[in-house]
Amino acid sequence: METSREFADALRKALPVWQAEGIVTPGAARALVARYDLEDGAAPAPVRDRTGPFAAAAAVAVVLALAAALLVSGIGDGVVLPLTALAAAFAATPLVVHGPQLAAAAQGVRTLGRALFYLSAYALSFVPIADVARFQNGLASEGLVAALPPLLVAAAAVVAGRRRVDVDGHARGEAMLLAATVVAFAAGLSLDTGNGTALVATMSLAFLSVGRIVRGIAFLVRPAFLEGIAVATVLVASRAFDVFPSRWLSIALAACVLVAAGGAVLGFERRRARGPASATAA
Repeated sequence: METSREFADALRKALPVWQAEGIVTPGAARALVARYDLEDGAAPAPVRDRTGPFAAAAAVAVVLALAAALLVSGIGDGVVLPLTALAAAFAATPLVVHGPQLAAAAQGVRTLGRALFYLSAYALSFVPIADVARFQNGLASEGLVAALPPLLVAAAAVVAGRRRVDVDGHARGEAMLLAATVVAFAAGLSLDTGNGTALVATMSLAFLSVGRIVRGIAFLVRPAFLEGIAVATVLVASRAFDVFPSRWLSIALAACVLVAAGGAVLGFERRRARGPASATAA
């Protein structure tokens, strides 16, 4: 049975992304290349390829420069918002790049964007911090003005990638969620209190963590599952200290959350051990 050209082309484009995501191992990728005769450009990136780490390092430099410029005078006037907008732009990178080498770099930048969003949103999920970070000068606020360029880049990437069939659906949904959350942050930071911003931050972290957990379970990818479990555990455990007035009760609930997370990880590892070898992560 001959392989159609459309199928081969689609598989050729998807293999580097699958390998970067951990959906297929390098060995499984090589087996698919050999099975469907994809040698002319379909071979996975070399094991020692440094494109992704270099792109992530460059993005880290941009983040550090922007954070130093904005946060040196404090977190007031919405200066945390540009960091979330930059995270959204980083997360949308896979939607606009083409080619195996750029796909690997885009995955590294996307991972950094997710990490940056976790930190920024977690900080804003606390009402006192969200209250201090509110806009002080309306539409002329420093944070709002600085957030517009990366937010527009993220929005343009989402629009450009919405019909690409070679883009992972989870990456597309993640980019859309982060871009929409930045807009919600801007609306929340314009209110008289930080309650709305804190609620938006908490819900966005919850959605992201659930998405990573589902991704890990669906494809038996350990890094995605552990990432989602870690974010959900930190979020729920820290909220216990806000909800319950008793410190000991909060500690007990946080301990229960940690135990539940450990049980979930053990259950995932058992399921992963029973899964097909081709679905295991690298």
